[in-house]
Amino acid sequence: MIPAGPLRGIVAMICAMSMFITNDVLIKLALAELPMGEIISLRSAAGALVLLVVIIAMGDGRAILLAGQRRVALRSGLDGVTTFTYVLALSVLPISTSTTIYMAAPLLTTALAVPLLGESVSGRRWIAILVGFSGALIVTRPSPSTFDVFALLPLLAAFCGSLRDISTRGISMVVPGTVVAFSTAVCLALASAVFALWETWRVPDLFPALCILGSGLTFALGNILMVFAFRNAPVAAISPLRYVLVPFSLFYGYVIFNHLPDMWGVAGTILVVGAGLYSIRQEAMRGQQEARARAAAAAIAPSGAPLSAPVTCSPPRS
Repeated sequence: MIPAGPLRGIVAMICAMSMFITNDVLIKLALAELPMGEIISLRSAAGALVLLVVIIAMGDGRAILLAGQRRVALRSGLDGVTTFTYVLALSVLPISTSTTIYMAAPLLTTALAVPLLGESVSGRRWIAILVGFSGALIVTRPSPSTFDVFALLPLLAAFCGSLRDISTRGISMVVPGTVVAFSTAVCLALASAVFALWETWRVPDLFPALCILGSGLTFALGNILMVFAFRNAPVAAISPLRYVLVPFSLFYGYVIFNHLPDMWGVAGTILVVGAGLYSIRQEAMRGQQEARARAAAAAIAPSGAPLSAPVTCSPPRS
């Protein structure tokens, strides 16, 4: 049994990933008709509006001022770099390829969590993450004849996203998750507005407008869920859950964009998804072991007595 806190974090992370992959699909559809900067700016503005309504409805209006905290601003900046590099990758690569390469993020996040957060990672979990990363490399196929330089974009996004996730753990619990997500949306809206200096913006037609509105909604919900996840579960436990993006991206890629992965893409995807499922299983087993240990300790200790015997000091020898 996984403890309640980590379990909520795991469920929130899976839901967040479903929101983000839907957001990616809607952005890729809009990219066919509108420039990248305009899409990110309008999407982020729509997401900020949704988050503002949620903040006010939850009675956290005064907490908006906390969005200016240094750690919140740092996370917003890192998320901005992550978004720009990943959306650029979406504009030139198939969605399944971009998503699978981005799956290097769990490995990077786990590696950074050890020195930056002091988390311990078991050998088996490292193996699972490395297997997942190997699957991403198979999809990328970094050989001189097949390598596409644009494949580096989702890798860069993965690195920046890992730093963003690590920084989330350093934000005070006093700051509501909705405010953290609101700060990110506002930062992205303002930063992407700079693209208007060299892009030709125009009023979107109905279909891209609906895509942008849907993207803003899923972007807002995904950010709220991800902040909640990283605050309620260890980084090493929920980072591999990014792997659930891969089957979703393959489904969307085939149904919407008519992109069918080749043999190498399928093999890499199997490794990526298998590693994610194994990590979830390991976390469940660890939760069961901890629960049994607590139950055993409670059964041994007398009711109302401390779990360990008091330490007595012998008188000094003369």
